[in-house]
Amino acid sequence: MPPTAAIGRRGLDALRRSTLLNLRLGAYATSQAHPAANARNFDVNYGSAHANLTHHRSINTHHTAQRRLSSPPSPPSPPPNLGITTNLTADVGDTDDKSIFSKLWDKYSFEGQKKRIILGERLFRSAQYRASDPRWFQEARIPYEFRPRHALLTMHVWFLHKRLLADRVDSHLALLVQEELFDILWNDTRARIRAEGVNELTVNKHLKDAQQLTFLHCTHYDHAFQEFAEDHERRFEEIAGVIWTYVLNQDEEAYNEQVKRLVLYVEYQYANLLHGVPDSYFWEGRIPWGDIPEFRSMKDNAGKDLEEVGDVPGLEMLPKPWRKTMTDAGDTYYWNTESNQTTWKKPM
Repeated sequence: MPPTAAIGRRGLDALRRSTLLNLRLGAYATSQAHPAANARNFDVNYGSAHANLTHHRSINTHHTAQRRLSSPPSPPSPPPNLGITTNLTADVGDTDDKSIFSKLWDKYSFEGQKKRIILGERLFRSAQYRASDPRWFQEARIPYEFRPRHALLTMHVWFLHKRLLADRVDSHLALLVQEELFDILWNDTRARIRAEGVNELTVNKHLKDAQQLTFLHCTHYDHAFQEFAEDHERRFEEIAGVIWTYVLNQDEEAYNEQVKRLVLYVEYQYANLLHGVPDSYFWEGRIPWGDIPEFRSMKDNAGKDLEEVGDVPGLEMLPKPWRKTMTDAGDTYYWNTESNQTTWKKPM
């Protein structure tokens, strides 16, 4: 039998959340990122994101058996359709006016969990779709490797995380959605680790390494925007260092124009998510990301025009409206976002 749909799995995880391992990396990540960073703020912002290591050890056997199927009978059900209309803003209001019972309802009731699972899935799919745009790896020349691709996804999840922290519609529900968003990120990261072909017994170890790297990445962005909020030049330098370290994987041959345009993109999206996206859009999971920077006119560090990039090894170019996605076991399938059709075979 193929894996269940994303909403079903997420719903089951949400009902079992009280048994999951809570990863607290505040002190570690703060000390590794910047000595001056505030450890308490880090714990509030990221400490509630779950690692989910203990629970998923129990289903590793199922995933291993799933990959032994030479020809699955049918592809998985598609991820939640981002185009459906759901009244996610129902009963959303000023948190100060919410009673303790309303907050408990948001956290533990079936409807409350369903609401934040749907929104978390929509927000994550939006970030995932933007981070997987082929232009990052062709025109922008970002290496098509696991760490740079994960860093691009982390960057866009961080934008959403900052918007959720700054939310003024319902800050209590926003924090619950933030927790859900990171849970989905870890599940997706685990699937991508499996897709790399690592030994199943080492998947959780690799996941823990990826989580630590993700937290450090996020705290470096936090430091840049908090410590140098009024100093544009210092903030620019700090963000450039973050991008070179994580997105460009410390590439000594990275181009100055490449880094500069990526920094400007981070600056723009930070302002866009915090101040540009209307609440009505955000609470339905619709994120107008805007344009990707123009990279085709870049010059190298010697001032010469760069040649166009051809095919990127491993990068699949799909016809619209097809998207590539993965099962929990790391198996690739393809999803038509218009017809909701799924298939194991790459569409031509």
